[in-house]
Amino acid sequence: MKIGRYVGQGTREATGVLVEFGGQTKVLDLAVASAQLKHNTPEFASLDAIIASGRSLLPKIAEIADKARRDGEEAWFGDPATTQWLVPNRPGKCLCAGRNFGRHLDESKQLWAARSGATDQRSIPTGFVKFSENLVPHNASVERPVDVTDFDYEVEIAAIIGQRIERESETQALDAVFGYTVFNDLSAREWQFTEMENRMVMVGKNFPGAGPIGPWILTADEVPDPQALNVVLRVNGETRQTSSCNDMIHSFARLISFWSRLVLFPGDIICSGTPGGVAVAHKPDPRPWYLKPGDVVEAEVPQIGVLTTRIA
Repeated sequence: MKIGRYVGQGTREATGVLVEFGGQTKVLDLAVASAQLKHNTPEFASLDAIIASGRSLLPKIAEIADKARRDGEEAWFGDPATTQWLVPNRPGKCLCAGRNFGRHLDESKQLWAARSGATDQRSIPTGFVKFSENLVPHNASVERPVDVTDFDYEVEIAAIIGQRIERESETQALDAVFGYTVFNDLSAREWQFTEMENRMVMVGKNFPGAGPIGPWILTADEVPDPQALNVVLRVNGETRQTSSCNDMIHSFARLISFWSRLVLFPGDIICSGTPGGVAVAHKPDPRPWYLKPGDVVEAEVPQIGVLTTRIA
């Protein structure tokens, strides 16, 4: 099931699911359909509440969607292409894995060997935090920071946590996932590399619009193995990154298990890390590859959808 938040009728925030109706893929307004079909479930008005239920509400949502396909009215549905999507949810924590794909690790080692000679990689997941207020939705326009020219892209997959977990085992970790969505870890490389010389990073990964995410969530019941998901990133139609999540060094289960030491809550986000192909790794001169005003970036997980961002 694909489920997301968007601007509904009368500019209210709505929760929608993608369904086939009239031979086309449509966005079903879940609250409207629920009321019209006499289900009246208050939680359907809020995707945060649905996420917090784990996956317990999914059977009822599927039942409403099936009835709407058969008996629904045109007014209950919208066009996904023209829908104004919102950030799927506002997490308490958005944790991003660093150097977590094999090819990206290789290119990162070459970069850091040239800069400082430090190429070590730890046996545990390491990463950084994206602040929730810097997340932006599908079709957002993101302004390149005014003093940054080395502006880079990183396609990733975000796992949305659906229940409270603490020190969870790897074997049980995926049971806590509500669903998965597309993420683009936009990065200000000048700031990032200066910070990383002190073995830290924050400003280089956090600025207005630093985390495009969406358009919607694919629920975990339709993703039996997240390591089988694929990621692609295009800039102005040109493919820059492509990989399978099988290249992840630390799997989703490992990331979630390890970071559950922090205690994870419904809505928290765990991001996969990015594969090789980032702009900064291009030789001999990465400057033509960096993002510039006017660029259109498409981050795609074919099994989920395409997340589009415009650079201003």
